[in-house]
Amino acid sequence: MPFEIFHMSATETAILQKILVNLAGQQVSDLHLRAGSQPVVRRDGELEVLTQEAIITPEFLEAVLSSLLTPQQRATLESDRQVTVGYTFMNRMRLRITVFYQRGLPELAVRFVTPVLKSLRELGLPASFERLVTANQGLIIIAGSYGAGRTTTLAACLQTINHSQVKHVATVEEPIEYVLIGEQSIIDQREVGVDVVSWEEAVVTLPNEDVDVVGFSRLPSSTVTTNALALALGGKLVFAVMEAESCIQAIEQLITGFPPASQGVMRSKLADALLAISVQKLIPRVGGGRILVTELLIGTPAVRTIIRDGKDYQLTNLLLTSGEEGMVAFDRALAGLVKTGEVMQEVALSHALDPEVFQSILRR
Repeated sequence: MPFEIFHMSATETAILQKILVNLAGQQVSDLHLRAGSQPVVRRDGELEVLTQEAIITPEFLEAVLSSLLTPQQRATLESDRQVTVGYTFMNRMRLRITVFYQRGLPELAVRFVTPVLKSLRELGLPASFERLVTANQGLIIIAGSYGAGRTTTLAACLQTINHSQVKHVATVEEPIEYVLIGEQSIIDQREVGVDVVSWEEAVVTLPNEDVDVVGFSRLPSSTVTTNALALALGGKLVFAVMEAESCIQAIEQLITGFPPASQGVMRSKLADALLAISVQKLIPRVGGGRILVTELLIGTPAVRTIIRDGKDYQLTNLLLTSGEEGMVAFDRALAGLVKTGEVMQEVALSHALDPEVFQSILRR
């Protein structure tokens, strides 16, 4: 089961529980446990050493792993040298834990999953994006860097459908971070390595399962991408998370994942299937915390033609001039936050995709 609770000896449990309980309710997104160092957290996007905690020992990490990982997950760690799992700790905290090696010793990167899932509006997504979430078919890509809240946005999209529509929603995730309970919709969540052997096995069976909506926590291979596009073109609403810093980069990564001979065909399929690409980033907010900034490309006829023709560079200008269609240029959104006083100008400038364009917008 993907939702198990792990147990350790009394000593290790007390140490880990103390660390986690002390962090509960704080503006902390990640915890790093590394042998020979004190625990390190990421607070408001910045790393911070927990100087009040003891130095982590290799023995402590091994004890945690022995209780944390199933035999299959331990085998994956040994063969791939890393593994990511989802767990509920002490019936209180949902955690995404990535285990990897550095200098021959295991290290844990722990992501705290927000206990209460916010709505798309509360997260700060544009209203035009929220309207697309209830479409009947097509592909919506949710992109950004690690830690930008992509998985949270995916879960919020599915929860929006769950609150308002009678649909069969299926996800393929690695691991499951947010546990969704069916309300109006039926929700089936599958974890790769737990419920299915591989991504490829999961996507092959989806067309036979009478699904309406599909969510992928990533697109790990061209096979999965091909099947995701086929589902979207076949009448399903498909959400897919990927790592990219801009809409153009997301398109290029999708296409270059295929052999050159088939890239033209895949461009046409992507153009036909695309509803939207949302690229998000969390940046420091004035007064503390972080705020979501989004670039939103909507699959209008003009956008589809550009993608089909391979002229992705034209999308930058289109984003900057198509605000009335609900599109959002990242640098324009940044400039807007500076003008409202929510983000410092120097902070925004350091995150701008094109500093010159950002400064030009700010001067208007």
